[in-house]
Amino acid sequence: MRSRERVLRIVLRILGQPYQYTRRNLAEYYGVSKKTVDEDIKEIEDAGIKLDKHHPHYKLAIFPDGSFKELEHLMPLTVEEQHRIKLAIDKSTGSTKEADKLKRKFSSLYDFQRLGIRALRRPELEKLDMLEAGKKMEKRVILENYRSNSNEIKNRVVEPFDIDTEIGMLQAFDIDDQKSKHFKISRIKRVQATDIPWDFKHKHDYKYPDVFRIANKNKITVQLELDIFAYNALVENYPKARSEILHGSEENTYNFQSKVNAGFLGLTNFILGNRGHVKILGPENLKEHLLKEAQKMIDFIKEEN
Repeated sequence: MRSRERVLRIVLRILGQPYQYTRRNLAEYYGVSKKTVDEDIKEIEDAGIKLDKHHPHYKLAIFPDGSFKELEHLMPLTVEEQHRIKLAIDKSTGSTKEADKLKRKFSSLYDFQRLGIRALRRPELEKLDMLEAGKKMEKRVILENYRSNSNEIKNRVVEPFDIDTEIGMLQAFDIDDQKSKHFKISRIKRVQATDIPWDFKHKHDYKYPDVFRIANKNKITVQLELDIFAYNALVENYPKARSEILHGSEENTYNFQSKVNAGFLGLTNFILGNRGHVKILGPENLKEHLLKEAQKMIDFIKEEN
């Protein structure tokens, strides 16, 4: 399976710097074989993005017109829409092989929509480029006017060591706080390069983020049953959850099972915001946690009144 993150990064890089990279350049940059990049390029084209591959020096660019521009205006498809399209493909083709090929192209197109075309806008491209350069050159960068959950807006000097474009998350070592933290790329106004080399590489502590974008090594497995409404809400807000969902035992139900942060951050808001559409199958302490959160809300409302 293609690396969705790498494929998207290739699209971003070609868009940001047309006619600057050959397939070999991209292979060296991402540490993969030229054959792998060729397969990535094919997937990009299967998604309906037209590439100019006939530059005299084999340098790549994306054509500015055609289907890719239209892709900007498409919203992520609902489950029902995906199902109708796949049924139409089955009916319109006499060949199972041809139908499978069209379905793969459709799924590839859906994945690009799901990842969010907003990431392709110029300010986002510039931020990603500066972060990637800081990571590659092992230099500190400044996250200008970062908006944190603590209601602070200030510059952060960091050593960026992991960039996840699919969920818009940066993991970096914060120089002031002297620890590895995760930052939402959308909350960074600009990224400023510096010539200061990393000093704390030995303290870079990567934490794999769960589908709710929370990076925490303490995780717990949860299992939910979703109806179509909850399924749509989950995959549209947290695209990585799509790979953790299977069809349920009953029609129009879905089973979500994944390791999430033990504090249930993100998951709590999802369940409370979609009550009536979600059934908790486990663990038991998730139910206890939600009861406590609901009681806190009741107490808050009583105090306000």
